[in-house]
Amino acid sequence: MRRVWVAALVLAAGCASAPIKKADMVELATADAKVHEGCYDCLLAARNTYARIAVGKARPLVIGRLFETELLIAVREKALALPSDETIARARSLVPDLPPGYSADRLFALVDAILPYDIGTPNSELIQLRRPRAAYVRTIDGEIAWLASSPLTPVVSQSLTLAIDCAYPFRTPPAGQPRRPPGWRPQAPPDAPPLIRFGVANCGNPIFADLEKLRADVPSFIDAAVFLLRLGLVTARDDGGRNVKERFTEVYARFSNSPAVTYLGGNYYQIIGDCREGLRYYDETIALKPVHERALLGRTICLTYLKRQQDAIAAATRMIELKTFNVSEAYYWRAWNHHFLKDLPQARRDIESAKAIAASGEIFTLAGIIEHDQDDLAVAEKDLKSARQAAYGNRNCTAAWYLGLVGMKRQQWLESSDWFLGAMTCYEQNVAESETGLAQMQAKTDLDPDFKARQIANFEAALKEDRGQFHAAAFNAANQGARGGDFARAKTLIEVAAKDPALADLVKQLRTFLAGKDSARRP
Repeated sequence: MRRVWVAALVLAAGCASAPIKKADMVELATADAKVHEGCYDCLLAARNTYARIAVGKARPLVIGRLFETELLIAVREKALALPSDETIARARSLVPDLPPGYSADRLFALVDAILPYDIGTPNSELIQLRRPRAAYVRTIDGEIAWLASSPLTPVVSQSLTLAIDCAYPFRTPPAGQPRRPPGWRPQAPPDAPPLIRFGVANCGNPIFADLEKLRADVPSFIDAAVFLLRLGLVTARDDGGRNVKERFTEVYARFSNSPAVTYLGGNYYQIIGDCREGLRYYDETIALKPVHERALLGRTICLTYLKRQQDAIAAATRMIELKTFNVSEAYYWRAWNHHFLKDLPQARRDIESAKAIAASGEIFTLAGIIEHDQDDLAVAEKDLKSARQAAYGNRNCTAAWYLGLVGMKRQQWLESSDWFLGAMTCYEQNVAESETGLAQMQAKTDLDPDFKARQIANFEAALKEDRGQFHAAAFNAANQGARGGDFARAKTLIEVAAKDPALADLVKQLRTFLAGKDSARRP
């Protein structure tokens, strides 16, 4: 189709009353190539060229391309979670001048049915957008068939087809046609232009290699880097997200007005343990989308880690007032902060609200801790056991520790000793895993230095805490065992506890007690 356009323009230029200047013809060819390149800035550049030339006698020859490009820009803005209202308004203003056959209303309905990028859009907003579009979904296959025969430029028709098809890939098929298999995705021919390659690579689960190749082929395709950024976060906790920091810096410089980009920035910095920086981008996301539930939660968690308890409580309260889809987590974190501030009644109310909405190991663990602290031991035991069951391989050291404390408060000495013994084994496994993780992290040479230093510090802090808990659990298991009359267990475990100098005085006292028992048993 580009060849047809150029040929028509050349013929027109040969006439005395040529509506398009020769210089403009060259710019139009460049604009056509920009559309095929397909990046957001490419489309903007093409749109600006078409708009400048689409005046006077040249308008009827260019207006169609200008209209089509506005539609492509609107679709891309949705893909980037950018506002598209102004773009749609510009496209609507062109409708009176379009040649017959464009069926603008059908095209606007199609673009309207494409939802904005979920990571940058509040869940509540997506729900509101989906409801009135449910009926349209049943017509998509017919609209795709119509697109194939529409007067749209083929590459534009193909791009819009990909956009609407991939927006609802597993919709109910027309009568007599089979459902698509799980994992279905469209294929791009080898000579497909970048505009189409982007649509294919970003259909459903984005394909990292294809997006990277596209970015390499079209360096200005910064919008592809947005999706590479999200994919890079998958391993960020382990490797700091190779190239993620540089990629984020680049996409943020271009798309700082995208709540998807700002949220991914906040999420990235939270994942790598820099909540102070993460908070900045969560705040920017909320400024763009005040009810962005994921950003509100990320902000609450980061405020908690930064020990800004009152601010964290206020942030969680905001989520609760909004009744966000993740409100159970808001109740959890508000309970966590109230417990930290020793406001047990409010912490209990919040964790009860969390339990009423969702069941998770984290919720049951905190509930058990709060209930233990309030001496509601029967409920604490139930919740802590639920927490243990929810953990893979019962690896919930905190729940085991508190079950030991529950048994101790009940003076169930041997049962308490058993739970502390379980906690001891759990902490020992944590220590072994952290030692391995620390050694691996220290050996890595291809990581961001700041991330590596932060991770090493985190491993060292975890090791110090878990080793301390391991020895303390050994002492408690020994102590409760001695109280319950299992002196053999106590003697074995006290030697483990004795390896921690911080427990020296307590170990000495228990050894004296055990020695006294030995002496009393001698004839």
